[in-house]
Amino acid sequence: MFKKIIHIVLWLIAIAIIAVSFGFSVKESNKLVCLEVKVDVMDSSKVRFIINNDIKNWVRLYHREIYGHQISPGNIRKIEEGIQKLQAVEDVSVFANFYNNGVKNSQVLVVRIKQREPVFRVMSSGRTYYVDRFGKYINWSAYFTPRVMIVGGNFSAKYAAERLLPLVEYINKDSFWSSQIDQIYVNSNGELSMIPRVGDQLIYFGVPEAYQIKFRNLKALYSEGFKSGGWSRYSSINAKFLNQIVCTKKQ
Repeated sequence: MFKKIIHIVLWLIAIAIIAVSFGFSVKESNKLVCLEVKVDVMDSSKVRFIINNDIKNWVRLYHREIYGHQISPGNIRKIEEGIQKLQAVEDVSVFANFYNNGVKNSQVLVVRIKQREPVFRVMSSGRTYYVDRFGKYINWSAYFTPRVMIVGGNFSAKYAAERLLPLVEYINKDSFWSSQIDQIYVNSNGELSMIPRVGDQLIYFGVPEAYQIKFRNLKALYSEGFKSGGWSRYSSINAKFLNQIVCTKKQ
C-alpha cells in the first residue's frame, strides 16, 4: 500500500514538473524576438518547385513586421495561411525555434514546407502546368522540370483533374505501362491517343473510360501478339472498343 502511494506521488510530481515546464516554454515563446527566418523544404531532393530564398522574400514582403519583434501565435497563423495558398505548397507549418544546436532562444522562425508532387504535365491551349495527386495544378517553373507524363491537346483543368488524373495514376503504378507510354494527346472529342516508347505506331485509346480493360487487352497484344517485335509492321493500334483491338499495317 505504501509503495503504491509513493508511486502515485511520484507521478503527480512528474506531471507537475511537465506542466510547469510547458507553462514556462509558452511564456518564453511569447518573449522570443524574430531575428531570422529559416525555411526547410522537406522534399527538396525530389521536388524543386520551391526555392528557400523565395519563401524568405515572401515573408519579408508580406510580414516584415515580425523582424525584431516578438513572435505571436497570430503572426504564425497568418504566415501559415498565406504560404498555404501558394500553388506549389501541399502543407506548411510555422513555429518559433527555442533551441538551435542546444543554444536557447536562437530567435529563429522556422517555415517547414511539403511541396506538391506532380503526376503529369499538361500542355493545352497555350498553357503548361502540372497536376498533383489531389487534382490541384501547379504552374510551370523555370527552376524544375520533373520527368512525368506529358498530356497535350485542348481540354480544361477540370477534365485534367477528373478524367485524366485517374488514368495517368494507373499508368504510373503499372511497371509495364509506365515504361511503355511516353505521351498522351486529347482530341476535341475527348478521345486519347498514346505514343509508346517502343515502336512508332499510334495507340487510339478512345475516351478515358474502362481503361483497366483496355490496358489489359493491350498488354495481351504486346506480350503475346507482339512478343517477336511485330509492332514495327503497324502504323496504329485501335483499342477504343472493349471486345477487340484493330491494328493497321503500314503502307
